[in-house]
Amino acid sequence: MNLKVFYNAYGERQLMGLLSQREERVFFEYASDFIKTGLETSPFKLPLRPGVFEGDPLFAGGLFGLFNDSLPDGWGCLLLDRKLQRQKRSYDEIGPLDRLFLVGKDPFGALEYEPAEESEPCESAILLDALAREADKILKGSSEEMLDELIRLNGSSGGARPKITALVSDDKKKIIQGGKETPEGFSFWLIKFSNKTDRHDLGLHEYVYSLIAKKAGINMPETHLFPSKTTSGHFGIKRFDREGGKKIHTHTACGLLHADFRIPCLNYADLLKLTQLLTKNQRDVEQMVRLMIFNVKAGNKDDHSKNFTFLLDKLGEWRLAPAYDLTRSNGINGEQTALVNGKGRDITDDDLIKEAQRYNVSSAKTKEMIAQTEDALADYDKLMKELR
Repeated sequence: MNLKVFYNAYGERQLMGLLSQREERVFFEYASDFIKTGLETSPFKLPLRPGVFEGDPLFAGGLFGLFNDSLPDGWGCLLLDRKLQRQKRSYDEIGPLDRLFLVGKDPFGALEYEPAEESEPCESAILLDALAREADKILKGSSEEMLDELIRLNGSSGGARPKITALVSDDKKKIIQGGKETPEGFSFWLIKFSNKTDRHDLGLHEYVYSLIAKKAGINMPETHLFPSKTTSGHFGIKRFDREGGKKIHTHTACGLLHADFRIPCLNYADLLKLTQLLTKNQRDVEQMVRLMIFNVKAGNKDDHSKNFTFLLDKLGEWRLAPAYDLTRSNGINGEQTALVNGKGRDITDDDLIKEAQRYNVSSAKTKEMIAQTEDALADYDKLMKELR
């Protein structure tokens, strides 16, 4: 199987190269004209140079991290695999390029894949509660009535919880299904639903955490709690890979380093070093320190390699993306997925300070961040009560 890969960032679309799969081996070759652009879209594992690259068989079934970032995990992959299975494909026959074929022009970020299945845009309003109920049926394996619709609305977003991509008006009063253009006064959002194992107020909980994170100095996208008659609300977050309807190239720490997000394999020393090397910007390093502090203090132990993303700007320079998925979680054996100063539990302020100092963030600055985070987290109970 062969797929053309296109790079469509900031309104300029160009052929990036050819992606091929032969049995269980995956290959990629950059287009000669794309090499001339000098854009390093994946500098560590797929550097910009002539020749054929072969994927690492120990990572993502041989798929390069650059393209693996285009695939959803959890809920999104369930939808894609259900569709492939409906086409009489057995699970063992489904490969990564089959999923990219279905993702087509709609992955998170700026990459696009052809040939791809396309859908006709629909102008009708989305009934969030109805889609949430249908998502729950699919999770239980009892319905495929809206499978194609949910695949299209999913927007190839990652994560385990059911979610859709939608166009939301600036006043948050109208939600429509997105076509190829972004109407004036609308922007792209992810709207999450709860699954059957979630707490009943998970949407509200995640919304409150997003407000707290902003108060703690974390660079967060705009968030909103969309009303619901069946839950405390559906959590929504504005997509940071879209700007005025145009796409922005994104790359997770998982994809950049071929780090398996399902197991603890990166610590904060790795994440800080990656930020330093990739962005060459001390403000981004300090933002990663803030994320480290927040995750530890807030009890978010799900700080795996797919929950940290970087953006490539118009000038070809990298920056740390806004934060996302900041909620309390138990982690594996109650430990942080990303270690701090070599520790997964019982992490002290001294551990946070020492980790930050290794990357030129002063003790005084880190103490200031810690105090700001603790002050923000103290508002949790008050905000939950006010917003119920």
